[in-house]
Amino acid sequence: MSQIEIIQIIEQIKQEITVDSNGQGKASIRATARLADVQDSSLRRALLSAALEPSALAQSLIQQGFSPAALETWNEGIPDMGVAAVIEYYAFDAGRHCKQQARLVCKAFNRIGVRAWIQDLLGWTKPATQPQEQPSTPALPPVEQRLHTLVLAMKTLAELTGGRLNPYMEQQFKDYAGNLLAEHNRKLLTPSEERWLGVVNFAESELGKKVPINGPHYRGHLGTWVRTFYPQLGDRQETRLVNGVQQPIYVYACHDPVVAAGLTKAIEEFFAHPSPGAALRQAGAFASKKEKVSV
Repeated sequence: MSQIEIIQIIEQIKQEITVDSNGQGKASIRATARLADVQDSSLRRALLSAALEPSALAQSLIQQGFSPAALETWNEGIPDMGVAAVIEYYAFDAGRHCKQQARLVCKAFNRIGVRAWIQDLLGWTKPATQPQEQPSTPALPPVEQRLHTLVLAMKTLAELTGGRLNPYMEQQFKDYAGNLLAEHNRKLLTPSEERWLGVVNFAESELGKKVPINGPHYRGHLGTWVRTFYPQLGDRQETRLVNGVQQPIYVYACHDPVVAAGLTKAIEEFFAHPSPGAALRQAGAFASKKEKVSV
């Protein structure tokens, strides 16, 4: 039998071959029998014998991993891997019942595989994967609204506990929360790894220092100390909340290791000095302008 005759057979059984949405093919018993050059009634009996007295074909299929129960369902259609196993059996393992046509078909299948052959025969293509929709970023309420809600919650807590929040602590908490939310919103608008912090914020959040509001080491002197003795760390200013009032303060590029190291050194020197105010006056820090609070 020639390849041309096999092509003619394939055209005749094409309507009895299907492929599902996942690309898995299936052929009828008649189509499989035509490819193997055997009677479809003989093939049907051989498959149905699997549960009782398995035929030589059924035994071969079971040894390859097909269950007897699965073989009984092949009357409704043989999966592509089963088609390949049946044709291979009649090509090489059926003894005196081996078929030359089955060998030629098996040879053709071996080049690309039965599943790929069926897909090509029926013009099946893999469906395009639908791109997953990116979840939308939830919109946050304005900073003022979140701050207002926070303050109300603090007052409610004070009322429930029968106490009264310290006004200074309440104001400090508002300042800290406001600046924190402002920084968070800025990062959302312009995503980056930059971290611009005031020197007091850096000392408390990064170094664990408690910067007092009065005394020789109060926070105003700390900001002046950095600007006087470490001007190379930067002179950028931003408007932030200080004691409930928007004020310009100096902020530093704490994402820069050199700047962070310089701030750390300056802060350690400031707290180690017994009288930073005297050192600042000697350096002329207060001669021309009033010192600014830096947070």
